[in-house]
Amino acid sequence: MCIQLEVTSDFNRIKQNNYDILIANHSFVKPEFIPENVKIIYGPQHWVFPEGEIIGPNNTEYNKKCVYNSLSKWVEELYLEMAESLIMPISQFPFSVDTETFKPGDVQKTLDCVLYIKRRESTVVERVIEILNKKELSYKIFRYGSYNEADYLKTLHICKFMVVLDASESQGFALQEAMSCDIPLLVLDVKSMHDEYENGFTYEYLKSKKLIATSVPYWSDECGIKIDRIEDIDKSMDTIICKRETYKPREYIISMLTDEICMKRILDYFEIM
Repeated sequence: MCIQLEVTSDFNRIKQNNYDILIANHSFVKPEFIPENVKIIYGPQHWVFPEGEIIGPNNTEYNKKCVYNSLSKWVEELYLEMAESLIMPISQFPFSVDTETFKPGDVQKTLDCVLYIKRRESTVVERVIEILNKKELSYKIFRYGSYNEADYLKTLHICKFMVVLDASESQGFALQEAMSCDIPLLVLDVKSMHDEYENGFTYEYLKSKKLIATSVPYWSDECGIKIDRIEDIDKSMDTIICKRETYKPREYIISMLTDEICMKRILDYFEIM
């Protein structure tokens, strides 16, 4: 099936009825303004915690044509913890990974490790670097939001495994790009959004909430090792080095996050053939 995509910011265009699905990814357009035959996917870039017009009693009329994209299961559970109800259903429609660009390189693996960091305590980062140095492993650090994609891809091609000190991820695109390059991950996972910053409880006004989260919402044991205690990082690093060839993260990405599979989720949800 050939899927046509049109991007527009013209409100008059989206009020026409010659298309099937509207993806309103960062703004709320009232369903009443959209032709009855058009299905609507809202999100995922409206808010961190649900607020505004989408909060309220479930609207059975909206259920027929609307859904909010939470990207992954834990985000859906977070929204349900934060709001008594939303006016429409929630589902997970992750974005596809560019598996043709992010694929294994035909080059020698000359770098032991990529260390990927996003909003984690400095003591945790320092401990992992200390272990890498103790083991005399070569590594390169990439920090979220401050690296060049071409350099990232080039480095993935030559590295043997990745250590992930990530925050909560609604999808974890950079990690999935590494997995698509068949790089096994050693993930020091978060249990809650409160784990993201030093001293905890960054979201002070929400400290009574669990805010359960994860760094790798799309995950299988074939992708590497996931732990949640810094005390386990040393032994786990030895394990992933020894078993590196046995992991198959690219196979997992191909089975879960290609263009075809991600589009099929949407079409199946709305029963569009």
